[in-house]
Amino acid sequence: MINMGTRRIKQLRDGWTILTADGKPSAHFEHDVALVEGKPELLSTFRYIYDALGISSNEEDEFKVSKTA
Repeated sequence: MINMGTRRIKQLRDGWTILTADGKPSAHFEHDVALVEGKPELLSTFRYIYDALGISSNEEDEFKVSKTA
């Protein structure tokens, strides 16, 4: 979870919803990873978002599995 304000959170009575204690914007994200032949393969990617925003990032490279024919 990435918060613009405090890291303090509060959980609503539904037992599921989480809000920041100061009410500032936040985001939660996850990656799906599979182990293929003992190595991690990234199943989810932010590549489309990076491309749309014109951001260059190699943070996902270590999780790429090279595909050989």
